[in-house]
Amino acid sequence: MSVRSPETRRIHSLLGQRRVSGVVMVIILSVALLAGLVGFAVHVLWIVAVVVLALGLGYVVADARQDRREAIDRHREDEEQAEDSPGEPR
Repeated sequence: MSVRSPETRRIHSLLGQRRVSGVVMVIILSVALLAGLVGFAVHVLWIVAVVVLALGLGYVVADARQDRREAIDRHREDEEQAEDSPGEPR
């Protein structure tokens, strides 16, 4: 029979394997799986949000260009009308 010192027993108790019941392990794995699914869903929502923001920014830029073109066309039409009737002041 081997005699263990208190220090050896302490090291053995710290490094020894601990047994976990099957139910606790299933609960831990289920929680990990659920957390992973929630994380994946949030990740997908971030991607969707970025795509929606990019589309919105594209529509804003396109609308601004259209407004600028319309303003330039209106300015040209006003100049053409002024040239057609030189007697009228602006």
